[in-house]
Amino acid sequence: MLVPLLAVITSLPLSAQTGQPASPATRDSSAQQSPRQAFALRWLELQNATLNLRFRFVDNSGGVVTTRQIQHRETLRGRVKLDVRGLYAINFGVFTGTRFISGWDNTWWGLAEVQRDIAFKALYASVEPIDGIEAQLGGLYLVKGESTEFTTYDDDGYVMGERISLRRPNELLFDEISATGAYFTGDPGMISVGRRVSHIDETNYWHFLVRKAIGGRGGVSADFSSENDRRTWRQAIRINLPELKFVDSAVFEQYERTGESGAYGFSITFAKQLTAKLSLNQFGYARIDPDYGPLNADRFNIGNRAFVMATYVFSPEFTASLFITRAVGDNGVLPQRILSNAVLAYNALPALRRTGYF
Repeated sequence: MLVPLLAVITSLPLSAQTGQPASPATRDSSAQQSPRQAFALRWLELQNATLNLRFRFVDNSGGVVTTRQIQHRETLRGRVKLDVRGLYAINFGVFTGTRFISGWDNTWWGLAEVQRDIAFKALYASVEPIDGIEAQLGGLYLVKGESTEFTTYDDDGYVMGERISLRRPNELLFDEISATGAYFTGDPGMISVGRRVSHIDETNYWHFLVRKAIGGRGGVSADFSSENDRRTWRQAIRINLPELKFVDSAVFEQYERTGESGAYGFSITFAKQLTAKLSLNQFGYARIDPDYGPLNADRFNIGNRAFVMATYVFSPEFTASLFITRAVGDNGVLPQRILSNAVLAYNALPALRRTGYF
């Protein structure tokens, strides 16, 4: 486990930080803030607050419709700062959803039963006693580098354990180096951090990642993960292509799983801004092997697939998107042949910040 290293870092005196006490100018600026603004900036930082509604359609390789449902999703993500700079903090993430690969609850309209699930899926302490060196302990998000949820884990996934991250690009070859030791479970009954905390001293998941930025051109990453002794290597590269007219950027990612269930898969994704408000932010092709398991994006799953996602931005608060994927070629039996998600999202952060509290 990473606990010994975490203990060493958290025991460092505050003077080990590269930051110095607030300058007179900073203190004067703080004094000019209203009491509620000073309180909010001092203690609470909201990073994400959304309300979402989507229509989801899925049929399987036999042509049977398995999902025709209106679903909702609520998210709240942020941190409580324990010092002025936020180098010591309690981070939290409250989300709907009943599974490792889903943050959505069913409404009354559709084929499935109504769901009313919301929980702290992430809750962890973070410390950064030295700039660029951070330790985390608790219910953590997953780290992906330049890879996406197509070839790694669903964005709604989680682990319970510790992580050490180094972000000192001026001194190290890489922009980010991270190591995670944690407890991994996809059990639907363990969505809440409270149900997983008793396993914090167990380790069945290891993850090591390095990431390097390529100037303004993009970035590359490589990582290794082992969950329940299933070992997977991943590599990804993201390239910005402003000189091309038909795409703005491309991401190529791949994985190689070793051992008895060894397999290879990949995804290539393009993005294009069509107008100031309309974009094709994902379109491409991917191949995910049948034994990958229900770990990657629930909107993707397994198979040889073509996909496209279009997003329209009405305002900073409201966006609409449509994602469609279809299995192509020889796939055998698939739980998802055609899947479509039509989503309307409301970003509550601008309204919350106008209150002066956030």
